[in-house]
Amino acid sequence: MSAPPDSVLAAQPPPAHQRLSNAGTLPRFVLLIVLFVGIAAVITASLVEAHTDPNGARVGCGLAAGGDPGLSDLDVRFRIVDQQSAFEDCVDRFVPAQPWWWKPAALLLVSVCAAALYWALPRWKGRRSRVVPVEQVDGHADLVSTLAELVTVAGLRRPPRFVIAPAVPTSGAVVFGRLRRYTVCLDGGLVARRHRAPEGFRAVVLHELAHLRNRDVDITYATVALWRILLWVVVPLDLAYIAAVSLPSTAGSSMATREQSRVAHHVAMLAVTVVLVYLARADILRTREFHADLTARRWGADVRLWETAAGRDATGRAPSNRIAAGRLMASWASLWHTHPSWERRLRSLADPGTVFAPQALPFFLTGATAAIAATRMPALLSLLGIASHWENWVVAVVVAVLVSTITGLLLWPAVTHAALTHGPAPSGLRAGCWLGGGLIVGELAVGRSGSVWDLLPEQAAFLVPPVLAGLAAVWWTTEYAQVSATRPAGVRRRWPLLVGLGVSCLVLALWWHWWEAQGAILAGGFLSFNGDLVGAHEQSLTDGQGYEGPLLALAPGLPVLLALSKRPELLWASGALWVLPLLAWLPRSAGATRPRPVLPAAGTGALCSAVAVVAATAGVRAWSPVVAGREQAHLVSYTMWLMVVVIGVMWLAAGVTAALAERYPLVQALVVAGATGLAGLLTLAALASVDGCVRPLTILASSCQPDPLGGWSLVTLLTPTTLGLGGFLAVAVAALGTLAGRSLRRIRARAGSTPLAGDDSPVPAHLGRLALRRAAVVVPCLLMTATTIAVTVADLRSATRTPAASAALDPVLGAQATSPGVRTAQVEAWRALGGDERGGQVLTVVLGLLHRLDQLAADGSDRVLSDWTLIDAEVRPRCAAISERVAGARRYFRHPDPQGQAAWNALLTRAERAGGDCDLAIGRRDRDGYLTAIRRLVSLGQDVPGMGEAIFR
Repeated sequence: MSAPPDSVLAAQPPPAHQRLSNAGTLPRFVLLIVLFVGIAAVITASLVEAHTDPNGARVGCGLAAGGDPGLSDLDVRFRIVDQQSAFEDCVDRFVPAQPWWWKPAALLLVSVCAAALYWALPRWKGRRSRVVPVEQVDGHADLVSTLAELVTVAGLRRPPRFVIAPAVPTSGAVVFGRLRRYTVCLDGGLVARRHRAPEGFRAVVLHELAHLRNRDVDITYATVALWRILLWVVVPLDLAYIAAVSLPSTAGSSMATREQSRVAHHVAMLAVTVVLVYLARADILRTREFHADLTARRWGADVRLWETAAGRDATGRAPSNRIAAGRLMASWASLWHTHPSWERRLRSLADPGTVFAPQALPFFLTGATAAIAATRMPALLSLLGIASHWENWVVAVVVAVLVSTITGLLLWPAVTHAALTHGPAPSGLRAGCWLGGGLIVGELAVGRSGSVWDLLPEQAAFLVPPVLAGLAAVWWTTEYAQVSATRPAGVRRRWPLLVGLGVSCLVLALWWHWWEAQGAILAGGFLSFNGDLVGAHEQSLTDGQGYEGPLLALAPGLPVLLALSKRPELLWASGALWVLPLLAWLPRSAGATRPRPVLPAAGTGALCSAVAVVAATAGVRAWSPVVAGREQAHLVSYTMWLMVVVIGVMWLAAGVTAALAERYPLVQALVVAGATGLAGLLTLAALASVDGCVRPLTILASSCQPDPLGGWSLVTLLTPTTLGLGGFLAVAVAALGTLAGRSLRRIRARAGSTPLAGDDSPVPAHLGRLALRRAAVVVPCLLMTATTIAVTVADLRSATRTPAASAALDPVLGAQATSPGVRTAQVEAWRALGGDERGGQVLTVVLGLLHRLDQLAADGSDRVLSDWTLIDAEVRPRCAAISERVAGARRYFRHPDPQGQAAWNALLTRAERAGGDCDLAIGRRDRDGYLTAIRRLVSLGQDVPGMGEAIFR
């Protein structure tokens, strides 16, 4: 066997981080499997529900509640929730009950089909009519020994079964199998040419054995089985149901157009999902080929195989006669191939850094796949019996673990390879932006935050936090890996990897849970259903005193952000983003190095923050002195402005630091922002503790009464918002600062000017006192940790107390115009599902009572008006029945049409009053009250035809 070229061997990566990079394909496969199973769960559940509810009674109950699926999905949900009891009664009565095991059984059937296909694929590929075992081929004894030698080279504990496909003339091979029972199939052409090109034969076989060594065969074929079942069985069933049942059932009805639009959206979403999943699957399969090539090359595979296949000559130069458009088309076409081109495979062998370098496509597809999978998982979790109040956390944790693991294992090997080869580090900002873009595309493809016909949700700004969380997690992971890569030799690097992935997972899980539980609803327009939320928040904060300042009015989203930032988990996550890198820079010896601007910039930011807090305190006192009786409102005004000032200084410091930093811009910006915010809060604590002792800086107190506990309580109140939410949003400021700094440096470089004064090259720590530098690192970390613990303890204590009763905000349902067709469908559903029945019951008892009164008065006597015995026996039961029927009618939905609701409410109110007064007057023997009630019933009977026309038209 000839020795491999020295140039390629020199570029060969160490096995350790090649294995780490190769391990990243596993969570990507797992994410695809979660998505496949989730899609199957959603489709099978919808098919089962359609089978048990062929008439669409559940949809009819939503229409009867007044929901218009054309306006907003959130509008429908709010109308259902607003009449939840009536909706549940409607569903229980008209939607046929289905056996509990139908949905799990349907999903289990899909899983069994996938398992059967997974089991059958190797048998089909290795059928006897197609392949022949190597041992049964005459004259190939040396082939058996050669294959055994290659298995030994690969270090496989359990050798695979080798077969030959004699009818295949090409020079390739393929490995397949299941559960450690694998087969390597050699093409007939490869075996025939093995004597003429022995090194090429060895390279092909070693490549297939590398797949076994990398352990990607089982997960690959499991994904293939699920993908084919989904594409061949589940999706066709869904489309067949739509074509055969869903569309024909609404044809010619008032809901035909709406149903057609809903189906079009569903099919489009399904198509986008299939395309994204196919691209993700193809990218993963291409990646596994690169890693198999690297593994085979490390075992001694001859690179000439790849050179020949790539069409290269002996000098290794490739023809480049394709025009730019042709290269672009080839690049686009390569996205759809499950195998990379031989040219790319050869480049990856010559420069393994191209394999480790993060590409945009994997991050984009990971974000899109994760967003779609998150919307499909609840259906799967409900089948597994997981309680609904845990579903959001389970979805958030599963998706966060997979996304953080995938991105971490894409970025960490790239950073390690760059550090070992002294090459350029990967751009975490770029990778994070692609992940965020994928999240947006995936969420918009599903369309759960808006109506069926809108691409963007009504409040698209609420998409920013989860996207920013993805950007922060990826960008921070990249820079933390770079910081960890500079640790001294001999320091274990596994712990930084685990810690980095853990912090990234925490950030993603927190924000994903927020998005699943609240963000999607807020994006759908939740605030428009809650009236004056800002005014209610002001009244709550000021104990009913109100707030006359402009701050809350200028920031209508502030109540939502304040409620969001109360979670101590966010404070832990934001603190970890800057405390951990700062600890990684802790100088351990006099010769250790540190980045130049971090500590001075943090000190400068802390000083500016302290000065700003003092100035703001003096300004608030001068511009808005305390007024007797409005102390609480003044305190709210003061704390709000101080919070804005501290966060503003934090963001300014973060932006400037990121713009000046050439290395680690995010980490340095977060460290500076964290130190700045911490200093501002500590200054505020000091001022509040000695309130009244320094007259120009007095907040509320009229005399000097030091209160350190009160000052600390004020700080713990503002810490979650400033250091938690403010620190997290500093990531966006750092991104803008980084882009601005790069642009300025690029412009100055073109102009030949000197670079910006942002040199952050490492300098030895012995330039100052080592103990002082250690203290500058440790003290902020300890203060942040102590503050976070205090806030967490305070939150736990408040959670154990009985919450005070608070006035709930009544939903303000939208008054958007509903089309006549949908209004007709709503009224028809309202009538068919109980409106006619309940209205008829009320009218029947009212008219029945009037008819009985006419019968009793037919003899010309007035006994029906004066004989209490007769009245008790004949009239009172009928009056009581009116009240009962009205009570039953009020438990039903409100009338969907405004005019119909006015008539319906008038009918019920008049009947309820007349029936109740009649029963009460009879019980009291009040003849005047009884006669008044009878006259009201007679008047109601006369108005019934007009009311009925408005109600039942």
